[in-house]
Parts: sequence; C-alpha cells; structure tokens
Amino acid sequence: MNSPSPSTQPSAKVAKNAFRNPFKGFYSLWLRDFGSLSFLMVALLGCGLTILTIITKPEKIDVINLALGMTILSMSCAVAWQFIKLSANECAMLIPHYRQQVLIQASSIWAVSLFLSFVAIELSELTSIATLMLFVSIGTGFIYACLIKPQRFNYAMLVFLVLPITPQLINYIPQLLAEYIVLIPVLLGFLIDRKLKRFSWNQDARAIYLNGLETGWMVGPIVGQNPWFIKLSRYLHPASFFIGPMLGMVLIASLVLSAVGVLFAAYIDADFPILMVLSQLMIMVCALIHWTRVQRWRAAETLYMLPSFSGKAGLVEQFFKSQLRLMGIVIMIMSLITLLSALFNSQITLMVGLHIVATTTWASGLALAFGAMSRSTLHVSLSMMLVFSSAIWLSTSLVGLREQGSINVGYYWGDLGLLLLMGVLLVISRNKLWKNGVAGL
Repeated sequence: MNSPSPSTQPSAKVAKNAFRNPFKGFYSLWLRDFGSLSFLMVALLGCGLTILTIITKPEKIDVINLALGMTILSMSCAVAWQFIKLSANECAMLIPHYRQQVLIQASSIWAVSLFLSFVAIELSELTSIATLMLFVSIGTGFIYACLIKPQRFNYAMLVFLVLPITPQLINYIPQLLAEYIVLIPVLLGFLIDRKLKRFSWNQDARAIYLNGLETGWMVGPIVGQNPWFIKLSRYLHPASFFIGPMLGMVLIASLVLSAVGVLFAAYIDADFPILMVLSQLMIMVCALIHWTRVQRWRAAETLYMLPSFSGKAGLVEQFFKSQLRLMGIVIMIMSLITLLSALFNSQITLMVGLHIVATTTWASGLALAFGAMSRSTLHVSLSMMLVFSSAIWLSTSLVGLREQGSINVGYYWGDLGLLLLMGVLLVISRNKLWKNGVAGL
C-alpha cells in the first residue's frame, strides 16, 4: 500500500506551550472601553502631575502624595471594572485565553503603577512610604471587595472622595502600625489571588455593568427614590434626566453630611478637609451630568419627544438653564458649609471662603461647558480631569494657608481669570449641545 501523500500529512504540530502575546487586544479591552478608559486617563493625569511636581517643586510633598494617590486609586478602579466586565461575560470561559489575558494585563498595569510610584518617591523628598501604602491598601481593598460582591463598584466615587483625606489619616495612625502598613496590601493581594483562582460568571455582574454605564456609578439607586430627591431632580430637569433622582440625592446628602462632619470635627477638635471633599464632590456631580448623557445617548430621543420643549432649540435652551440652576445650588451648598466651617476655624476668613467657593464654581462651570462640547467618550474623560485639577489647585492653596497663615494672592487672580474663562466657555457651549441632532452626541 502506498504511503499517504505528503500533501495530506500535517506540516507541523502546534506546540502546546507556544508563545502567545499576553497583551494582544489590550487596546480593545482597556482603551476602547469607556469604563476603564476614564480611570486610565485620570491615572495618566496623576502620573503627569507627579512628574511635573518632582521636576519643578520636589519639596511639595502634599501635592506629590495627592498625585500618586490619584494614580493608584484610578488604576484600582480600572482593574476592578475589568474584573466586573469579565465576570459579566457568559462567554468568557469559552473564548480561548480571554480570561488569562485580562488577568495578566490587569496585573501588569497595576505593577507598573506601583513601580512608577516607588520611583517617584526615590526622586522626590518624601521620607516615608506610609501614605503610598495606605493608598495601595485602599485600592487593593476596593478590588477585593468588588470581587466578592460586584455591587460594591457602585461606591467607586467614594474611593476618590478619600483622596484628599488619606494623607491626613497618616497623622492619626500610631507610628508602630504605620511601619507595618505595607503588610496590608500584601495580605489583600494574597486574598485577591485566591479569589481569582475561583473566578467565575456572576449573575449580578451584568446588571452592575449596564447600570454603571448608564448612571456614572453613582451611589444609591434605591435611596434616590425619596420624594425630596425627586423634587430637586424635577427642578433640575432636563439636566437631571440622564442621572435621575440620584442627582437630588447626592446634593441633599452632601449638604447634610458635610454639616454633620463640620460639627463633629469641631466637637473632637480634629482637622478634617471637609470643604476640600465637598468641593470635589460638587464638581464631580457637574461632570457626571454629561458623562451620563454620553453613556445614555439613545435616551436623548426620549427626552426630545417629551411635550415640554418647542423643538431642539427649546430643549437645548432648557438644558442650558437647568445647568445654571445646578451651578446655583452648588454655590449655595459650598457657601453654607464654608460659613459653618468659619465659625469653628479662624483661618477661614472672608477671602479664603471666597477662594474656596470660586474654585468650586469655575471648576463646576468648566466641567459643564466641556461636557456640553464633548463629542466622544474621550472628550468626556478629559472633562472629568477638572475634578482632580481643581483638587490640586485647592489643596496647594490650603497648604499655603496652613503653613503661612494666608493664601498667595496669585490664587485669587487665578480664580478671577478662570471665572471669566468659565463664563466665556459656557456661552460658547450653549449651542454646541446636540449640534448634529439629538440622535447623536
């Protein structure tokens, strides 16, 4: 019998351990996904601010800590988001190497962020890594919490709210515990590794994934049904249309909790940066107006069909006016909490209070203006960076207030110039919204 023709023989056997590029598909997985892209862009901003500060003013330890914390926490949220998306995909186990590549890529970018952070510490005048390790502990803790229960990703916003507080917490941690704080992320990393080895599809993950895209990961979708929250959201309609009653919930809750925080801090004689946190929350709320609008762009047609507007021009006009009403509420909340804080803190004078309110005002206005002009998810991600840019601006000025007893006059001139810029951009953005029709962005 003749042997089989060479053409019918397999030319070569595929090796079981053939090399496979673990970063294949990185662009599609991380950079084309709005959830992870938003956090990665913020992390990139943190790296840039860290490098700039080390080059220009390496003695600004507070700024470097804040920028490094921004990078670590943003990377943590991006990794947690990818894990949630992975567990929401029913086909993840059927696609060859998909799960493995996500885990390798997530571990790699996390390791790179840690490496860059340690390099920054070596190049700067930081004498302790306790603050960095506390940021790492918060970030890894958030990832582990989301692996256990995906619904906890709804609290991603709270992770960023601890950004200005964390450096202050180090002062209240005993020195002995601060020296061993590095063991916390090591333990959390071990727990995360164990959880990933038993990683499987989660029935709640898909709901969290879709809800997160539509609501901007705001907290409390059930609590937001309170009548008071709904009334405030109606007052802010149509800007509140894409977020829903959660907009009113965040505004009222932030006012109440901030007032309680100021009174509690005065009672225990502690210095908590409540004004700093409140300012960032207000700016974030304004930025999320257009973040959720872009995520739920198909819902714009439903909004347009409501019998409340006279055509597209009327819809755009009403949306612009509702943004101004939102800014008015933000200014009122900031002013009330600043006045309350001034009763217990002699450093908060009239000029300091005006600086805090002005910073929140121009950052909120710029977030709304840039958001209205956004035509892609990348544009909206860039507008979200105003939250952290204003955090740097406000934190550096308040550090100067604490160390020198006054704020440099340059900050006041900067506030004035940025307020003028905000007004100009708000007017320009007035007719940019839905420029190509409500069926698009």
